[in-house]
Amino acid sequence: MKIAVSACGDSLSAQTHSLFGRCDYFFIVDTETGNISAVKNTSAGAATGAGTAAAQDLFNAGVGAVISGQIGPNACEVLKAAGIAMYSAPAGISVQEAVEKFKAGALAKNEVRRF
Repeated sequence: MKIAVSACGDSLSAQTHSLFGRCDYFFIVDTETGNISAVKNTSAGAATGAGTAAAQDLFNAGVGAVISGQIGPNACEVLKAAGIAMYSAPAGISVQEAVEKFKAGALAKNEVRRF
């Protein structure tokens, strides 16, 4: 399965980002092959719709799960419709730690909720 982790930088030691659509990078990790790539979030600077555009990009990349801080309601709807699971990234952990916690089943699953 491919997972995406919102990140503040382009290294595995970077912290997870607190905002899905506004993160600097997404790390796409294939848990089966071990392939890892850092992808610049080109939607981060958008005036509106950053989360939905980022969700569409991750869907196009074949991602099956997202690990992030807050995910806005519109992005949640897009991810849910695409069948992409959402997991909460605890504040202050690195991308590497988030991936390890995901593999261990230690992350809380997000449910779509209205603000």
